[in-house]
Amino acid sequence: MSLDKIPEVDMLTVVRSARIHRRTVLGFVPPIGLRIVDYGDVDRIDRFYLECQDYRDYYRDPYDKIHKPLRFRQHLGKCGIKLDNSVQELRQPISWVPKRLPPLTPINYKSNMNLGFNMEEVLRAQHAKKSCIAYKR
Repeated sequence: MSLDKIPEVDMLTVVRSARIHRRTVLGFVPPIGLRIVDYGDVDRIDRFYLECQDYRDYYRDPYDKIHKPLRFRQHLGKCGIKLDNSVQELRQPISWVPKRLPPLTPINYKSNMNLGFNMEEVLRAQHAKKSCIAYKR
């Protein structure tokens, strides 16, 4: 079994061609004048995506030929976003509370079959164990 070297690529050429293909993201949302779309925000998000891809290329380069993007040279926290106070509450461990059981009331199963009278009395009167032989074998 021969241990051939894994062929390496020139990261500079790969990054150049990848940047050209990634630029298509910038014009993906056409500015047609919708009021509900903030085109400045869309452009900011697309540029952040491109910078993240450049940052990924920077870490994939084994020979440090690619420069680190300017945005990632300074630590701005988590993506430069100030955390909301509610995030700290969400990070707290879950406090388990036993689930409340519904109130249980015993069900009175009568055999009146919603006819308004008790069927046990009717059957007992017509089919007494001593007089009826229909249930005897």
